[in-house]
Amino acid sequence: MSFEEAELLRLRAETFLRNAERLYAEGEYDLAAFGVEQYCQLMLKYKLLLKTGAYPHTHSLIRLVR
Repeated sequence: MSFEEAELLRLRAETFLRNAERLYAEGEYDLAAFGVEQYCQLMLKYKLLLKTGAYPHTHSLIRLVR
């Protein structure tokens, strides 16, 4: 695990969340929901990387949570 990789995941996650908030305010609810899902995936990967040093290479929130 590298600290730089973990930080990149966190920064990308926060960018997706900010974009989702903007899209929601503009009434683009489906794209906002997509952004929130991306935020959740990246934050889970970030937390897993910090805790275990790795994360599953998947886009499934269920698999990441398990």
